[in-house]
Amino acid sequence: MNATHLPGWGPDTTAGSYLGQQRTASGAPIPVNRQTGQIDINALIGQTLDRRKMYFYSTFRLAPGATVSAQPYRMFNAKVGDADQYFGNQVLTYVETNMESAGMFNPPYDCIVDNLMFKFAEDNRLFDILQISKMAYMEFYILQKWMWQGHLWRHPAGAGVSGYSTQAGESSWVNGVPEPGSIWYFGNFKKYIPPLVNFKLILNFPETYGQFYNLVGNLPSDVIANLVGNGTNGVFATNAACAAGLPSVTTSAMGGNGIQLICGLNGLSDGPVQ
Repeated sequence: MNATHLPGWGPDTTAGSYLGQQRTASGAPIPVNRQTGQIDINALIGQTLDRRKMYFYSTFRLAPGATVSAQPYRMFNAKVGDADQYFGNQVLTYVETNMESAGMFNPPYDCIVDNLMFKFAEDNRLFDILQISKMAYMEFYILQKWMWQGHLWRHPAGAGVSGYSTQAGESSWVNGVPEPGSIWYFGNFKKYIPPLVNFKLILNFPETYGQFYNLVGNLPSDVIANLVGNGTNGVFATNAACAAGLPSVTTSAMGGNGIQLICGLNGLSDGPVQ
């Protein structure tokens, strides 16, 4: 048989077949690539993709006066429209995450991870930021394989607000420098996450204040001042209760704004041609 007469392999006027259809709604034949024999229409263009610089993100939030859980926090494990199990079951929007499936990318999307990023909201109090950055560690897995582990400060976002203010009592803090090049770039050691492959980023808070400082009756003065607050506006009523407690952030009465920490993956992502 002549190759030009094989099904789906002929001149441009030869229709392809997609889901049992050989013509578009207008009645024209579905185009076929004569070199590959594949359907050649919009997102179905064979061997062609749309490569984009992209970041995927998931947000860790604490309300003012909150104490973290001893159970690990699993980020990227909820998609847009899901309830945030760690923040009062509030419905997630694109403000908090751009995941369309929990813990994986839908085909044909994928990601070559250039770097991780952790960005605190600029109005989070420095004291509260330090409770998270000092007393937490993260783990990143692709499938069940451990890829990265360590402190959040090792992975700055290279983004944020920079400047100054003439307003008394106003401040802005981010971890790292708000400049895109100020990141920990993986270079030749970047990792690939294919479609439908599970990945997870876990935040852990394993130590109480007493364990972290090895002090029970004499905690650091800033911890006492911000969290105990003489039992009035503090998270903890006594120094002993604070020593037995996990990392916490200041109450609104003490000037706290809670924590909004964006956890992100920066890299290249392939998608369909539209």
